[in-house]
Amino acid sequence: MAAQYQVNIAIQAGTDFSQEYTLANPDKSPLNITGMKFTAALAKHSGALIATESTSTEPVYNVVPFTTRVVDGVNGIYSIHLSASETKKLQEGKYVYNVVVNDVNNIKTDILSGLAFVKVSTASLLP
Repeated sequence: MAAQYQVNIAIQAGTDFSQEYTLANPDKSPLNITGMKFTAALAKHSGALIATESTSTEPVYNVVPFTTRVVDGVNGIYSIHLSASETKKLQEGKYVYNVVVNDVNNIKTDILSGLAFVKVSTASLLP
């Protein structure tokens, strides 16, 4: 699997957010991701815990999971998504996010991370 990439994203609170990414082999040809599972999450910082629910032996992280899917397995395209109702709950500010892939051999690899800048406008918060 290729090295982890850093990509910053911008999310408008109260609107749908979707972003597609492509995984490639070292020779720049598309990596076939058919059958792979992707997970992604957004948090205020990488160690964001829910203090009232965490214990020293069982941490509970305060993250917002993205919906992920393989868009085109043969051409290595996958996407991350948050619905308008999910982004509406986000406070304005800077977050971190990352994407992990679980390949067909059940090997998990952290493939993408970056900053997510959430912007709130009053018009996007109307029903």
